[in-house]
Amino acid sequence: MNLPFFIALRYLFARKSHNAINVISTISVCGVAVATVAMVCVLSVFNGFGALVASMFSHFDPELKITPVTGKVFDPHAAPMMQLREMDEIEICTEVLEDNVLVRYGDRQEVAVAKGVEPSFRRLASIDTLLLGGRFVLQEEETSYAVPGIGLAYALGVQAGFVDPLEILAPRRDERINVANPVSSFQAEYAFVGGVFCINQPSYDEKYILLPIELVRKLLHYDTEVSALELKLSPKASLKTVRGRIRTLLGDDFRVQDRYEQQEASYRMMQIEKWISFLILAFVLTIALFNVVSSLYMLMIEKQDDVKMLRSMGASERLIRRIFLNEGAMIPAIGAIAGIVIGVALCLMQQRFGLVKLGNTLGAFVSDDYPVKIEILDLMLIFATIFLIGTTAAWYPVRHLGRKWQKRARLAVCLLPLLLCGCGGTQSPVPGVAVTIEPQRYFAEKIAGEYFSVHTVVPPGQSPETYDPSPYEMVRIAQSRAYLQIGRIGFEQAWMDAVRKNNPQVRFFDLSEGVEWIENGHDYEAAHGHRHDHFDPHIWTSTVNAEIIAHNVLQAFIGMDSVHEHVYRDNFRQLTDEIGVTRQILHGILDTLSCRTFVIYHPALTYFAGEFGLTQLAIEADGKEPSALSMRALVDRARAAGVEVVFVQQEFDRKHAEQLAVEINARVVVINPLDRRWNEQLVFIANALCGRQSLCRHE
Repeated sequence: MNLPFFIALRYLFARKSHNAINVISTISVCGVAVATVAMVCVLSVFNGFGALVASMFSHFDPELKITPVTGKVFDPHAAPMMQLREMDEIEICTEVLEDNVLVRYGDRQEVAVAKGVEPSFRRLASIDTLLLGGRFVLQEEETSYAVPGIGLAYALGVQAGFVDPLEILAPRRDERINVANPVSSFQAEYAFVGGVFCINQPSYDEKYILLPIELVRKLLHYDTEVSALELKLSPKASLKTVRGRIRTLLGDDFRVQDRYEQQEASYRMMQIEKWISFLILAFVLTIALFNVVSSLYMLMIEKQDDVKMLRSMGASERLIRRIFLNEGAMIPAIGAIAGIVIGVALCLMQQRFGLVKLGNTLGAFVSDDYPVKIEILDLMLIFATIFLIGTTAAWYPVRHLGRKWQKRARLAVCLLPLLLCGCGGTQSPVPGVAVTIEPQRYFAEKIAGEYFSVHTVVPPGQSPETYDPSPYEMVRIAQSRAYLQIGRIGFEQAWMDAVRKNNPQVRFFDLSEGVEWIENGHDYEAAHGHRHDHFDPHIWTSTVNAEIIAHNVLQAFIGMDSVHEHVYRDNFRQLTDEIGVTRQILHGILDTLSCRTFVIYHPALTYFAGEFGLTQLAIEADGKEPSALSMRALVDRARAAGVEVVFVQQEFDRKHAEQLAVEINARVVVINPLDRRWNEQLVFIANALCGRQSLCRHE
């Protein structure tokens, strides 16, 4: 056995006279092991997502794709192309013609990528496994069929088996645009929906539509040209070898891309994320490996008598340095091996049992479990990185072995407790609280000041009636000191029981305590002919309720942090003054208002209307679009009341509001009751009711 290695091994495992050396060495090994486990798991998860994405693309992308370097199309019957088709390694060669088109169905239209393919495309892309409905058919006698992606089909409002065909339009390639009649410059073709495919990739699901290649040629005015040749190789063929032969055969005028090159942007982004994560973990590991320095310093101080004995026996300085350098290298090596073993075991358990889920709802994601894939090269890279960093960290104290270094080492040991105490004195982060919607954040931030950070669970622009929180949002809630509920809003009714159950450490406060609830449907019963039994959750649209909410926020913060009660009370007084000023402004605008009835799509201003003596008529009923009968009744009532304004929230469809506004000759005003600046939004709404054009947006 190598003498320096043997001595270093004895030093590592032998009991020291100072137990702190063993403890620090053990901490070093554990720190390296934990960081290594993190590296193995993180890289394996990135590999798993990469493999998952690759598997989804592989159902649609060919093994090899040939496209021209210049121009859009080429002749697939040229001599080099015919030689390519005769290669034994090529099992399927299908012609493809792609271009942008306009697809229309009824009153809906979308720009899409028409991909004209041959019937052999079924075997090349395994398209049958991607169909959600219908069947893959391109042509039956004189009838043409289309197979759109699920996103495109949803946007057009179609599905397999519809009796009306899709209208597919493209500019006439070989004609000038007729300015007097632009429609005549478009070629139109028709195809029935035969099936709908889904790859779970927006770039395909929302844009692509598969069509017969002859129909696309007719649409684009081509004879035999294609935009690409897509190839499937025989099972025993070497992708790299065949690609090289094809490139040699076709020359520099054509690109020959494999699946990774076809989706280069997606794969490159995932690789960048993977290696940035690796570098961050390597930096954390570097900090952990500084424990090796402390361990070596203390070990060399303890073993200075052994060093003297070795010198007296003829040992050279190089041999002594190698002893301690081996000692320093063993700590990260043992930690790396242990971490790799544990990390691989965890990844294998994840593969087998799916311990960590992507979400609480099965089927919400492409994969219910976090996908993992272990790659040997990653494990080798992790071990090499740890060993290199650990050896580099050990080199510094070994290099300064000697009397001068020993004096400095003693000083370092004396200062070590002070350094540890200093590290433990860092300021703790500001505690956080979670709220459901942005208006709550206004009240919470005004009262909390600098002592709490506030996080909104439902992002701006999302409807709190239908929003499903992401795993990231659930983690943010779990990390919060408390959750401030607004009361009866749809998100809280759907999710709050699960949030409470999964986060027993989080305190929950209801900001609606003391609010007098109003039932939805109370003000628009006549418009729809029926009533709700639900309460309107938009309590913050009333200044009276705003003061109640502010008081409940104050009590919540005092309950969590009584030390700064005086600060919270001062902030509360300032906030109630602001609410009082807002109330005065609103009375000044609305008290003299002549027409005191308005129409709104979603009944979100019930409390606002009640406070200022207004009448709210709602288009929506029970969260559903209105019927023709209810719209007729609403038009009659709005005309009778002389309604001048129709409000619509920015997260809702404006179609019905605009139709109603045309019928009663009123303005459509877009509002946002979920705005964080709730008070400014109420003033904006009041100005809109008064018809102050310079102070409100209308369309």
